[in-house]
Amino acid sequence: MRIATVAAAALVLAACGGAGAKSTTWQHRGVSVRIPPGWHATSARLTPVTWPVQFIAVASYPLPSGDGGADGCEPKAAVDRLPPDGAFIFGWEYVGAPPSGVFPPRPRRFRLVNLGNYECLQHSYLLRFREAGRYFQVHVLLGRRAGETTRALALRVLDSLAVRRR
Repeated sequence: MRIATVAAAALVLAACGGAGAKSTTWQHRGVSVRIPPGWHATSARLTPVTWPVQFIAVASYPLPSGDGGADGCEPKAAVDRLPPDGAFIFGWEYVGAPPSGVFPPRPRRFRLVNLGNYECLQHSYLLRFREAGRYFQVHVLLGRRAGETTRALALRVLDSLAVRRR
């Protein structure tokens, strides 16, 4: 087990360009995350949806600068660009009254376990949580050939999430 953990850590370091590579911090709507080198984030709305409010759009590939003509809740232009070995993290915040459904407290570490087919983000992992009096729903899409390094980097982005109380 220890060998597997060391190997996974080495893969993450290699994907980040080694120990000298630095992530950047991206902020939007009172939320910040650390973005690995070579990854991208945008605060541009990727769908025409205004509620819930888009709060995160981070990917291992360049993201579009707008909704690309999307006519629903799917960030179609971003999803269409997902490379086979890539990752896309996209989420909404339910601003105002608490949403219906289950929004447990944010976990110490995120895990990708709820893989399913969802209305707005196809075949993705769904994460719902609350923190600092705020309610969030995040989807993680992984390309069909995304490996453990890509998955680990996506989780690292999520675990770096810092939420400011409104």
